[in-house]
Amino acid sequence: MNYIQLTEFSIYLQQRPGELAGLLDAAHAAGVEIISLSTTEHLDRGCARLLGHPEDSLRAVCESMVDAGVGPVVEAPVIGISVEDRPGVVRDLTVLMADNRINVRYCYFVPASKVSTHTLCVFRFDEHEKAIELIESTDWPTDIIDSMSELDATGDSADESAA
Repeated sequence: MNYIQLTEFSIYLQQRPGELAGLLDAAHAAGVEIISLSTTEHLDRGCARLLGHPEDSLRAVCESMVDAGVGPVVEAPVIGISVEDRPGVVRDLTVLMADNRINVRYCYFVPASKVSTHTLCVFRFDEHEKAIELIESTDWPTDIIDSMSELDATGDSADESAA
């Protein structure tokens, strides 16, 4: 299974006009290519999760934002797994993790970019190193497809067994 380790930067912003624009403008001015942006909200704060290239420049941007009163910033290791465009690919990956007792905190897709020429499914796991060991030992997608074929041979469809 092909994967890449990345550093994700989560920065907490106030819910007011211009906060996200200011962050993205600062990244642009620093020459950072944002390859992924995911936003969410909680109470009166927003959280922007960013992947960018080069990471050191994005880190400096985030630190400068904290110096300006925005934040906090949380750096977290994430894993981008190269995935094919097919139905059920995320389900297959999450079932693999669940079967090996690895919790998925969250995941999202990242299109091909300077970081990877393939679409990535980016995961944050509770047990990062254990997830890497599993990914490295899995013959993706053959193992998953074989297990789905076994389910089909028993008369249960893969879709029914995943429900």
